[in-house]
Amino acid sequence: MKKMLLIIGVLLVLAGAVTGQTLTVEQYRAKVLEYNQDIKQAKEAVNAAMFALKGIKTGFFPKLQVGGNYSYQIEDVEFMQGVNMKHDNYTAEATLSQNVYAGSAVRKQKDAAVLQEAIARLGEDLTTDNIVYAADVNYWTVAANESQFYIAQEFVLIVNELDGIVQKRFDEGAISKTDLLMVKTRLKEAELQLSTATMNYRMAMQSLKIMMGTPLEENVVLVDSIQKPVIVPALQPLDVALQRRADYQIATQNLTLAQQQTKIIRSKYLPQFAVGLKESWGTPLINVDGKEKFATTAFAKLSMPVFNWGEKRQYVRQNKAMETSKELEISKMQDQVKQELANAWVKLNETWKRVEIANSTLEIAKENLKLNTFSYNEGKLPILDVLSSQATWLQAYTSVVAANYQYKVAYAEYVKILGGY
Repeated sequence: MKKMLLIIGVLLVLAGAVTGQTLTVEQYRAKVLEYNQDIKQAKEAVNAAMFALKGIKTGFFPKLQVGGNYSYQIEDVEFMQGVNMKHDNYTAEATLSQNVYAGSAVRKQKDAAVLQEAIARLGEDLTTDNIVYAADVNYWTVAANESQFYIAQEFVLIVNELDGIVQKRFDEGAISKTDLLMVKTRLKEAELQLSTATMNYRMAMQSLKIMMGTPLEENVVLVDSIQKPVIVPALQPLDVALQRRADYQIATQNLTLAQQQTKIIRSKYLPQFAVGLKESWGTPLINVDGKEKFATTAFAKLSMPVFNWGEKRQYVRQNKAMETSKELEISKMQDQVKQELANAWVKLNETWKRVEIANSTLEIAKENLKLNTFSYNEGKLPILDVLSSQATWLQAYTSVVAANYQYKVAYAEYVKILGGY
């Protein structure tokens, strides 16, 4: 008995359940969100969209460009009889131009960039919802394995206690060796189950630590039990879920973006008008005296597509087809969310019924084990009845943990389908 208690104590230390960092499910979510690389990537996608928007806005402002050129004529060139052109030619230019009208292309591109930034932010929300769901499932997986670990420990103690009683009665000659061997076999099975439960618990704990970026050697103690009650939100109508779902909002924004892309395509075939001022300094084109001078030029540029073999019409039709595809995607998403919401609500309520049934079964199994053990000690029942009640007790406890785990996962899934916390 002392040896078994010592082994259990060592297992507790190895499992990290004695001391260490304490974590509620809410604290674990926060740590995972702070560490997760997918969320960091989503934030960078938002930054990229934001900078792209700022870049497009610069199209509204005047542009200043500077440049220059230099050339050297190797051969001697006679401009007039007795007058040779200079070998060197060079010019420096500064051009200030302002886009006056470009078919509203810049404004339409800016509106599209605003939509792309909004989509990037919704993508960050969608990533966050998925990570929170994964964190919840991970936390409750560890909590369930922890409970199974403790149940396996208690089962070893129960069987070990029975083994002590049977060993004593065998030594006194009150029972046959068959009873003793059956109990010994059950004890080895219990120890094997404890070993498996220990392995599962430690592996689940490692996964939990990795997900929040904690060193594997650091001890972590879960505060929330797998049987912790949760407040279930009321059944929400489909419209509420659609408004909160980031993936659905992304689908609607993609439709708006496709419509905006159609406007951008049309703008490319509208008149383009720009004005500007160019200041140049350098040698003249026909350089006979080698003297530099300044030249100022004001300009206005107008261009207008006239005939392009129906190019505009084909590109517009192409993008209209994409718009129709996005509309169908929204309709498909509505049906998907509707089904997910209905299924999640059914699953949530049915798993709660399983929790209640499992708890009732456990109470019966506890009482049955207690009575059968007492009756065996009084010599009124065979050992098989006690072993059977032990197996029923273990199965009942395992069912309680499994039912509570399924309920926690169903709750996390329902919250995710509603659009997250």
